[in-house]
Amino acid sequence: MKRASPPRVEGRVLVVDDTDAKRYLIAHTLRTAGMEVMEAVSGQEALAGALAGPDVVVLDVRLPDMSGFEVCRQLKEDPATAAIPVLYISALLQDAELEERLFEDGADGYIPQPIESRHLVAQTWALVRMRRAEQARQREREEAQAEKARLQRELEKTQSRARRLTESGVVGIVYWDLEGAVLDANDTFLGMVGYTREDLARGLIDWRKLTPPEWTAVDERAVEELRTQGFSSLFEKQFVRKDGTRVDVMLGAAAFEGEAYQGVTMVVDLSERRESERRLKHLMAELGSSEARLRLALDSAELGAWSFDLATGQHHWDARAKELFGLPSEAAVDMEVWRAAAHPEDREWVEAAVRRAVAGEQGGFFSAEYRTVGLRDGVLRWVASRGRVLFGGDGQATHLSGTYLDITERKLNEQRATELQATTAAFAHALTLEQVGQALVEHGLKSLGAYAGVLSLVEDEELRISNYFGYPARIPQEYSRFPLGIRTPSTVAVLEGRTVAVQATGSLEREWPEFARTVQGSRSRTWLSTPLKVAGQVVGVLGLSFAALRRFSAQDKAHLESLCGLCAQALERARLYEEERRDKDEARRRSELEQQYLGVVSHDLRNPLASISLGARTLQRLERPAPETVLRTAGRIANSADTMGRMVSDLLDFTRGRLGGGLPLERTHNDLVLLCQEVIDEFSVTHPDRRILLEGDARCEGWWDGERMRQVLSNLLSNALRHSRQGTAVSVRAKELAGEVELVVSNEGEPIPAELVPVLFEPFRRGLSKFRPAGSLGLGLFIVHQVVVGHGGRVEVGTGEAGTTFTVRVPRDA
Repeated sequence: MKRASPPRVEGRVLVVDDTDAKRYLIAHTLRTAGMEVMEAVSGQEALAGALAGPDVVVLDVRLPDMSGFEVCRQLKEDPATAAIPVLYISALLQDAELEERLFEDGADGYIPQPIESRHLVAQTWALVRMRRAEQARQREREEAQAEKARLQRELEKTQSRARRLTESGVVGIVYWDLEGAVLDANDTFLGMVGYTREDLARGLIDWRKLTPPEWTAVDERAVEELRTQGFSSLFEKQFVRKDGTRVDVMLGAAAFEGEAYQGVTMVVDLSERRESERRLKHLMAELGSSEARLRLALDSAELGAWSFDLATGQHHWDARAKELFGLPSEAAVDMEVWRAAAHPEDREWVEAAVRRAVAGEQGGFFSAEYRTVGLRDGVLRWVASRGRVLFGGDGQATHLSGTYLDITERKLNEQRATELQATTAAFAHALTLEQVGQALVEHGLKSLGAYAGVLSLVEDEELRISNYFGYPARIPQEYSRFPLGIRTPSTVAVLEGRTVAVQATGSLEREWPEFARTVQGSRSRTWLSTPLKVAGQVVGVLGLSFAALRRFSAQDKAHLESLCGLCAQALERARLYEEERRDKDEARRRSELEQQYLGVVSHDLRNPLASISLGARTLQRLERPAPETVLRTAGRIANSADTMGRMVSDLLDFTRGRLGGGLPLERTHNDLVLLCQEVIDEFSVTHPDRRILLEGDARCEGWWDGERMRQVLSNLLSNALRHSRQGTAVSVRAKELAGEVELVVSNEGEPIPAELVPVLFEPFRRGLSKFRPAGSLGLGLFIVHQVVVGHGGRVEVGTGEAGTTFTVRVPRDA
């Protein structure tokens, strides 16, 4: 199957290394990953190349003209290159030394030796993403500053026009509430109605009392327009002056946005009616246009506006500001609403920043970036709040106003990039399944702010807990194995291969009844489970618990799935590492056993060889030996030679079996019962005091190697006689089955030790002296197994207090 090409990663990397082979390997790996690569062989070339603006510098710490540490220091001191991430590579320094240099030099990471391609690409990719994100943030800051300056100019222009309007002496300006109170007014209006500023400060001016009774209906229509549409049409009326006279006026009113209870009215003295009317219409149109442009600018920048009246305690948020706190546009807001929505870890220091601004620090300006948790939707957001305090003539703070900007994506990208880099490094250093699982649980908790987490692996039809963090010990012990048949977020994530989020709302018991019972009494309010997949197959699941109600965006879930994907790869790498380590341990153990066995072979061969040598020398020393002496000595020599022959034959059979291909077989037509009778007859001569019983079917014929089958029965029978109780019989049974024959050898004796049963047919395993007789290498059962398997059969053993039985089954046909 054709493998998919790796995804292309946009990025420019400067690779600095004076070793051609290593530099080529690094550059080739990064180019294969889709990156643009520049190369340098010295420190000076690196400093020059960095001015071209690469996204990352991959830097060897040992260069011909200066150390990589010095290159890094110069890069970080130069403003033109200080923001470029630097990735150290060294084969000379240990991890601890490199980590210390990271802190001293300001480098951004290192690659341990030997270099792993996946680790190199992951580290470099993370730094490229971080670099690109930083550049994007810089552009955003510059654009935001430019937009802020433009908005500030627009605002100053609008304020300047409003001041000119207020100070012109042509139009009266009145700030009011619907109860009739005049909150503030300019001198022009005060002159129109004949009151002084002292009268205004004492609260003696009431616009309702200034209105003659015949104009009350006109006022009520204007008030109704203010309540329904936020402004009133121009209309004419009269005011009663302080001295009782009347003045004809034309006026228009507008309520403050979101605060229809208060507003502003522009009043024109109709003494010069036509000119004043023209000017009023022009100014109202200009003011409306400026306000519309300001609103358009706020909307285009996705800014939410807010204000706070310190005197009345009233808050005003526009629809966008409420949206950032998870509130509908019609929701009422106050300080308690803000406190409930602000993240508990950020609330106190944000309030402190506002208090400092109210006290006059920084000219009354304040800025804060903090987290909010939606009051209705539970979504975690980041907002950037910028504001200013307005001060009265007496220097006391009167109003606060400012904007909110949603910076969630930027903050989460920064957090995810940092977490991804840290997690990649943690996985790179994790060599065992335990270490990988621990890294995933801890980094999964940090990345989403969970208080506890657990990694479970799929085994058969259950989930088995591998690692956990944050839970009491009794919880993982009680649920160490959990059936997939019980419906929980984790089991659904495994069975459906998707991320599952659940909240502890009123519907929990109805939608997740079995799961609700298992978490009863838990302080968790939200659960999130993400599957771990290897080659498309779910091998485990990461479960996280949150102490508050949370909703997760698609980006949150995608980030956690990426984290689990990295973990799945690390788990597979750790599994291969542990298998390789076990293979090496097994090979080392077998090598040690082989060395021990060679010692045993040398010792056992020395005994018959010494007997042969002694007998030969004895015969040489005798001038005229007696016939009886010659016969006796020759018999010992022949017996020792036979012993050595059997041992050498076993060694040859063992060697053939271990070299592959099995033992050579020459198949002919044979009768298993006759073969058994011949072997038993031979043993009856050498063991006259032992009873060997034979039971066989009339026809047990087949195509086998007769000598090898005799060897099987001889080894099994020798083994049975050696380990049977004195005075008991050994039974041999040959039986015909469908398409095969069965040979059974049984004795009455001590059971085989349990630790030997699994390795009984392996060489070098039966090291206990009482299970290996003199003149034997202990390869008998190994050779039995090789011969039976070579015939396409199988051999089994059963042992207990009643005795031991070996059962051989081989096909009848070749």
